[in-house]
Amino acid sequence: MWVRFSAFLLAFFLSVVSVNAQQLQALARVNVAGSSIVDTRAGGLDIHLALSQAVPFRLFTLDDPLRLVLDFQEVDWQGFDEDQVVQTEKVADVRYGVFRPGWSRMVIDLPEPLIIDLAEMKTDRVRGTALLTVNLKPATDEEFAKASGAFRSEEWAVPKGNKGIKPKTRQIGDRPLVVAVDPGHGGIDSGATREGFLEKDLVLQFARELKDALIRSGRYKARLTRTDDRFVSLPERITIARQMGADVFVSIHADALAEGRATGTTIYTLSEEASDTAAEQLARQHDRGDLLAGVDLRAQDDLIAGVLMDMARLETGVRSDLLAEMLVSGIGQSVGRIRKRPHLSAGFTVLKAPDIPSVLVELGFMSNRSDLNNLLTADWRNKVIRGVLLALDTWAFEDAAQARLLRQ
Repeated sequence: MWVRFSAFLLAFFLSVVSVNAQQLQALARVNVAGSSIVDTRAGGLDIHLALSQAVPFRLFTLDDPLRLVLDFQEVDWQGFDEDQVVQTEKVADVRYGVFRPGWSRMVIDLPEPLIIDLAEMKTDRVRGTALLTVNLKPATDEEFAKASGAFRSEEWAVPKGNKGIKPKTRQIGDRPLVVAVDPGHGGIDSGATREGFLEKDLVLQFARELKDALIRSGRYKARLTRTDDRFVSLPERITIARQMGADVFVSIHADALAEGRATGTTIYTLSEEASDTAAEQLARQHDRGDLLAGVDLRAQDDLIAGVLMDMARLETGVRSDLLAEMLVSGIGQSVGRIRKRPHLSAGFTVLKAPDIPSVLVELGFMSNRSDLNNLLTADWRNKVIRGVLLALDTWAFEDAAQARLLRQ
């Protein structure tokens, strides 16, 4: 019997994949050795599920019989051994598998009323792996009934147990724009290398200068996804952006091509179809892991949630394209020279957040000596930064006007 339940969608990461072949590659695998279901001293249960990568998830409790339901998008259960994972006699049965295309489910039968006290998924910044931790605590029948049941459309707030992400309200020009500046690569991932210069160092320097300029303007709040030479996984980059409440995500790169003579600044937006061969090649270079973004959809069932995500992507895609065009215009005016085809698209994973307008700025190509000289020249970098601020000023005004119209 379904009774009223409150879904716990905690830092609901959205993993965007395209066709079936890509979905198969994107499945998270369970690390049995790192997973466990054990008793707590307080009489509850601790659940640890180690995954090869972070995935969207939600969890809730149901009655008749008492059970905890965990939904994932999507987990490969091959090799999962419940006898090894379940280390308590309290749990009579654990069931798992695919219950709907694109969704996996685990159901844990509960011995008594237990409610969710904490649930969080943490991503390892180096390996890109994830650990889902769920703490259940004893409760009365009344408390269990109150914490369980059907979705309620007004429940959009993230649960108190989650220290992460709150739903983002679109800006309407009444507050400073929040910009997430993402210096590509870092740590063990050096990016492109030419003549002793590393892409990770050059883009970090530019990102720091851009962030400082944004803050000094007084019109923006800005934060870097990495502030030093460390590796930050793609899931973590978007998590940082969402935690800061970013209105815009700007990823900074300066790649090199093994073939061809690409030169000049290029602005990329998301598309599953690459604009050209170079764009496709760069997308492969960037996508070293799956990017996951957070969306609070705990008030919706699976089908509705999927539709809402698609709608969010459509709206965000239009806003991202507008931002790209503004950047082309702003940087072009400031620098005086920009690539012949300055706005391209490709399936860059780092642009796949459904709820944050995102662009990737390829400052230049380190494989081109002129571009490399520009990257090393403070005056050129300052010109590009002035162009970015001009673009963001224009975009923020237009985006706010559109948002106000939508609210009428």
